[in-house]
Amino acid sequence: MAKCTSMFNSTERPTKAINIDKSLAHIAPRVIALARMQTKTLLIGLISLALGTGITLFLPRLIENILNKKSGLSISNNLTSVTSMLIALFAIQATCFYVRHYCFQAAGLRIVSELRKSLFSSILNQDISFFDNSKVGDLLSRLSSDAQLVQRAVTTNISVALRYVIQVIGGTALMLLISPKLTAIIILLIPVLVGASIMWGKKLRTHSRRMQAELGKASTIAEERFSAIRTVKMFMGQDAETTRYGKSIDIALQSGLERTKVASLFTSSMVFLLHSSVAFALCYGVRLVFLKELTIGELTSFLLYCGIVAISFAFLAGAWDEFMQAVGASERIFEIIDLKPTITAPSNPISIPTKASQDVTFECVSFSYPSRAETKVLDDISFDIREGQSVAIVGPSGSGKSTIASLIQRFYDPQKGTITYSGIDLTKIDPANLRRHMSVVPQTPHVFSVSIGENISYGNPTASLAEVIASAKTANLHDFVTSLPNSYDTLVGDKGIQLSGGERQRIAIARAIIKDPRFLILDEATSSLDSENEKLIQQALERLMQGRTTLVIAHRLSTVQHADKVIVLKQGKIVQTGTHETLLAREGLYKTLVEHQLL
Repeated sequence: MAKCTSMFNSTERPTKAINIDKSLAHIAPRVIALARMQTKTLLIGLISLALGTGITLFLPRLIENILNKKSGLSISNNLTSVTSMLIALFAIQATCFYVRHYCFQAAGLRIVSELRKSLFSSILNQDISFFDNSKVGDLLSRLSSDAQLVQRAVTTNISVALRYVIQVIGGTALMLLISPKLTAIIILLIPVLVGASIMWGKKLRTHSRRMQAELGKASTIAEERFSAIRTVKMFMGQDAETTRYGKSIDIALQSGLERTKVASLFTSSMVFLLHSSVAFALCYGVRLVFLKELTIGELTSFLLYCGIVAISFAFLAGAWDEFMQAVGASERIFEIIDLKPTITAPSNPISIPTKASQDVTFECVSFSYPSRAETKVLDDISFDIREGQSVAIVGPSGSGKSTIASLIQRFYDPQKGTITYSGIDLTKIDPANLRRHMSVVPQTPHVFSVSIGENISYGNPTASLAEVIASAKTANLHDFVTSLPNSYDTLVGDKGIQLSGGERQRIAIARAIIKDPRFLILDEATSSLDSENEKLIQQALERLMQGRTTLVIAHRLSTVQHADKVIVLKQGKIVQTGTHETLLAREGLYKTLVEHQLL
């Protein structure tokens, strides 16, 4: 291997932190833009909203005409006709509001479904370093409660806001027709109301975002404790965990109470100002009636419009409160959707030739995890794995063994040096193409809460049942599966809780077999198993390794003895390389590990 020199340029890629301070002017249009996904449905809802609101605005004028005995209508002479007319109008209005409510709710459900899909896809496509620094509970909170708040903003809140905006504008215009003098009293308040809305809105947005963040932390605690319920019960930690969760919820509660206090002050101040203006309008209106500048019917109609405008402003204040909650929630969603992974395919990726050698080469590679940039996990290491070889990596805990496996799969990029596969720099290969050639059997495999057959075929979703069975037989799993009542359709429970450690390992091996990889990574799959399971799994692994280039993170001497090459790591550096026999014949870390039975 060539000596490491400065010719190897840094390939460090900055990690993008989730610290995006979006302004309301940027977020709000994006929240509203989500509604465009359901234009046709929302258009029907808007037409129904306009008709229903139009009837609301028409009613005071109708009452004015009845009281003033205009258009041939009067209560004394046309009571039955007036009543029938009102009932007919209310029926039409109710139908319009039904259509409006259904259309906006249906559109909202569809929009939030697409939003959740987009967010889920964005989360899955983030770098592994993103998950190193993220809490599962917080991500789940964004997928559930945050998305729900956005749904309400883009549908129900828009519907409510449009309805009451129409009522405010339409009501004010009709009030002007009745009495410009009285309307002036109401209009003078509009700048005050708009200024207050902006001021309170900023505070509501800040508190809403803080509350959602705290709820995400509480969700994280709950998710982690539920996943580790056996540990919690074994150490009788129920009371302590209940207290821990309670404290987190209390913090979220305080944030919620602060937001509620601001929202309550906002709404109540709006209502007070509007109702006060109505009181002034009533007082002045009565004077105008005495002066015969207004009729009783016109004053009644005006006051009804005042009530409509006041109530509309009050509901708008509430809608603004909820919209601010949604803006705070949408910031948390969009900051992930907008977050671009750094481990991506190059613009012109190089394809791995079908018949190319499966060699892996590390040249002067140094690496630190993004979350611990000051700590070198690997320090200028160089080695190669030739096609068909079985190479074992050994060393004390924390020496960098698993990090090498992660770098080969390009879960991270090194800060210095190059890693090649089939002679091609990993940064020039599409990660998806690279990983199609590889498979991994980890020390603690993850089993999904689906059937055994689905868990095996996860390695090759297009595999037939015959291929699933063949893989299970090779992994020494078939006899166990067929002994179950539902065979390959047997559900394994959350994270495979209904299976033993050995059974989960054999599922992982079958999953790797069915993928038929050319390069195999084994994180010693037998290190924590009993002798019977170890024998079954060792046989399965030997079948899996046949004809494949294999990297083994070794914890047991039995695995190392059969390797073509052994690489010994210590504190991120390669301190020895050779076969089992040659390394055992000379003094060094490897011999020490063997003698102390650490292998």
